[in-house]
This record gives sequence, structure tokens and C-alpha cells, in this order.
Amino acid sequence: MKSDLFDEKYVAKLALDGLTAPARRGELVRYVREHNIAKVDELAERFAVSAMTVHRDLDALTREGVLERIRGGARAIPSDFAERDVGLRRSTLSALKQALAQEASALIQEGDIVAFDDSTTVGAIYPYIAARRPSAVITHSLGLLHRLTESHPDFTIVGLGGQYYPETDSFLGAVVVDQISRVSADVVLVSTTSLKNNALFHPDAEAARTKRAMIGIADRKVLLVDSTKFEVNGLYHVVDLSDFDDVVVDAGLAAGNRAQLEELDLTVHYVATTQFPSA
Repeated sequence: MKSDLFDEKYVAKLALDGLTAPARRGELVRYVREHNIAKVDELAERFAVSAMTVHRDLDALTREGVLERIRGGARAIPSDFAERDVGLRRSTLSALKQALAQEASALIQEGDIVAFDDSTTVGAIYPYIAARRPSAVITHSLGLLHRLTESHPDFTIVGLGGQYYPETDSFLGAVVVDQISRVSADVVLVSTTSLKNNALFHPDAEAARTKRAMIGIADRKVLLVDSTKFEVNGLYHVVDLSDFDDVVVDAGLAAGNRAQLEELDLTVHYVATTQFPSA
């Protein structure tokens, strides 16, 4: 059975509405992941664009590490592989991540104690933290700790340590979870690699466990996620979407997923895809 993300009428509507290049690429990624392999001619017909446009899209997505080029088309990259290379993830869809992070930063109030997970999407919030004037920052991301201590030595920073995982550039596992249980926060910002059946999943068990603990310590729970993460298979359950108060997502999100989000008791913040460079 085909996913409703690729309903013929919905795709046709997107084309008629003048889909922006970034939004089209998000839909293209979802289509390739759905089918594992897709040919250029097939994609051109599906999205009502020229083969040359598809080639440019695939070249851009390959540079970002989202898809793998093959002769005459593209192949999906398993989500667990993409998750294990933090350098690749930081460079993938970077403009989109920055836009989501900037939107999410507005949810931080002056004086808040803020907790950040180790995702590269949340890590993109770094340039916007100082303006929000939090009273303290909590994180298990080594990269974010380095940037904060170098540029904001006046911040109260709580670093959560434990076993270091180079693939995520962060500390994960039982020791970190124990430390998390000893602190609290006003707001927590997290992301993940997979959303399906109104729940968050992650390919790594220790990362899923650590994220779950982080989410549990805050009064306000904020999810940052780009639309390519929807309907992607995951392994370990983190939490249900209904556990969040806010979801920050790009406006390229498919109609079916929008409807699912809006049925839940949470606030959805859509970030306009027109602000992302077409690359």
C-alpha cells in the first residue's frame, strides 16, 4: 500500500501551488525513502519538473548527505548510517536547521533554565541563545558545551557527562541519565531521526534513553524536526508526540502529517520554506 504522503492529487497540488525548491527537495527525499530507489524520469514526472531540475535537486541532496546518487537516479541512505556521522549531520540541511532553531529560540523566556539535547538541529540554536537571556543551560552535547563556554563564559552551564560517543559528539547512557534526574528545567528542546505513528524513534538505544530522560525534566517540551523525518522507520521508541507542548517544523510538511499534528493537543510552529536557500 502506498503512503498517503505520495497521493497523486496531493503531489499535483504541490506542483500547481508553485512548490519552492527546498520544499520540493523535502518531498523528493521522502519519495526516494519510500521507494528506496527512484529514477530521474520517474521523479520528473512525479513532481512535474524537468529532468534537469531533478538532476540539480539530486546533486544538492547528495552533497548534503541525504541521498546517494546512482546511475540514472538516486538511492535512499539508511537513517541509522546518517545518524552515526555527526559531521555529515551538521552539514545536512544546515539552512533548514538554522531556521527551525531560530524559530524555536523565541520560545525561550528570559530567566528560563533551558535544556538542549545533542541533536544537530537543536545545536543550530547556538547563535540565538544569548539574546534569550536564559538563567542556565543544561546539555550533554560536547560540541554545544565547547561553543557556549568559549563565547558565553558568563552563562551558568551544566554539562552532563558520562560515556562519550564520537558519532554523536555527546555523552550518553546510564551515567548521563542519572545526572539528568538530579536537575530540572523550564524548557527542553530536542530533535530525533524518525517520527512515525505519532511517536519519536531513534536508531540508537542509549540516545533514545537519554533523550527520554531529558524530555522528562522540563515543564515545557519543544520538538524541532524537519519534514523529511516523518514516516521514516525507527528502532527505539523515545516518547509520543503528545508528550510535547510545541513542535517546530518546516512548512514543507505533507498535508497528511499536518493533519496528524493538528489533531494533537500541542502548538505547531510552521517555518516558511521560502527562507531556505535553494542551494
